[in-house]
Amino acid sequence: MITDDESPIIRTSSKRVMQGILIVVITLAFGAAIIVPFWHTMSHNAPAASTLKSKGPPPQETGTQTSIGTIEGKVVNQKVQSGANATTGAGGAATAGPPGKPLTILQGASVQGSPNFNPDTLTVKKGEKITVTNKDTLPHTVTSGTGPADPNNAKQFDTSIIEAGKTADIQTTNLSPGQYPFFCNVHPYMTGKLVVQ
Repeated sequence: MITDDESPIIRTSSKRVMQGILIVVITLAFGAAIIVPFWHTMSHNAPAASTLKSKGPPPQETGTQTSIGTIEGKVVNQKVQSGANATTGAGGAATAGPPGKPLTILQGASVQGSPNFNPDTLTVKKGEKITVTNKDTLPHTVTSGTGPADPNNAKQFDTSIIEAGKTADIQTTNLSPGQYPFFCNVHPYMTGKLVVQ
């Protein structure tokens, strides 16, 4: 229907209004039925900071290239250093040599509130090697400092990313006797303490 000034008159019946309200109410009830039983779990267990799973390296490009770490066809071992006591190994890969004093990242450590490092406080002698094993399904680090906002984080040691099931070593040769807090850069709520004697 159109008025004299040609603007449409919108009419609806009370039946159609009730149908619309009913659709909205059913949708809200359905959503509440899903959310309410799980509200406590969702609000108290923060999601992991990272749930990315590696699918392997990207495909190789074709053509003639000289990769970083090669000199005229000769491969040169590269080490990334982060602070005075950088770890050996590449990207958390297993390292050669005898294992050091064990520090384990426990399975499920990425869930906030769960036990994360075993032991929580690790005591070593100066110069003793620490072997970190990641038994969780997500990548982790062992980084010196109290958290990402700490201006001195990673100054004493940093394993960089340790993939699930891999190990990395921390050298304590250049650490003075004392206490060193550490955390996981991927999941900063994971904390522990290193005591060097």
